[in-house]
Amino acid sequence: MNIATPTITGTTVCYPLLGHPVAQVSTPPTINEWFVRQSIDAVMFAIDTPPAAAEEFFRLLRTWQNCGGCSITVPHKQAAFRVVDELTGRAHRSSSVNIIRRLDDGRLIGDMTDGLAMIEALKLNGVRVSGKSAMLVGGGGGAGAAIADALCESGVATLYLVELDEKRRDYIFAALTRVYPDVSIVLTVPDAPESTDIVINATALGMQQNDPLPFDPIVVRKDGIVADVVTKPAETALLRAAERLGRRVQTGKEMATAQLEFQMRHLALWPGVQSSDAVWGGN
Repeated sequence: MNIATPTITGTTVCYPLLGHPVAQVSTPPTINEWFVRQSIDAVMFAIDTPPAAAEEFFRLLRTWQNCGGCSITVPHKQAAFRVVDELTGRAHRSSSVNIIRRLDDGRLIGDMTDGLAMIEALKLNGVRVSGKSAMLVGGGGGAGAAIADALCESGVATLYLVELDEKRRDYIFAALTRVYPDVSIVLTVPDAPESTDIVINATALGMQQNDPLPFDPIVVRKDGIVADVVTKPAETALLRAAERLGRRVQTGKEMATAQLEFQMRHLALWPGVQSSDAVWGGN
């Protein structure tokens, strides 16, 4: 299959994807093909930048005249949160940013779309979140916090929020209970097998061949679904274990693909969109 790729010239607007490492990222080909289909003179490419150099990258971003913003992946989502000038509400609640729009005056506007993408991917798989029970493992990280927020916003009845880092866990628990008082948030795993409708791995476990499973998929109901945020490998050991139990699965690639519209809306590149959502004041 031939994949359309942008022609890069002196007028092409750059949208780097910042991460470390970046070998696993799958977003640039999807975005670049969309740019071509929409006749947008822009290109996305991955930049492997270690955490110690991230601050320098963001300083450069402010003065990068032919750059319209950037996409952010691990481990820079919290660093991006700290440097942007304005935030959407969901980015503020999750204390993380995965997409930045650069304005002509150099100001940086941050949003967090991981949660939106997870909910959209679940929707495309026929999964209704409202009124269901969900377990989220890694709920205190950048993607995890955003997914937790989106699950609550979408009306999940019970959220089992599993996070080993107590500081991160307590922060997101306090943020969610303040904004979503009607959601029952439990800081432990379910105490019975086959008791949860939706279970999501938001940790990096599964990227390496010898990683342990982040949880036992037996916790998922027989008609439930197991979702993963890991994009490489395409099918993680967790998803294979879930399939052996007869559970439905959702890959990290499905979530990554669902990011496109939300990120392009924030960048004001989606047809008919002139500006991003309402934002909070300076961080």
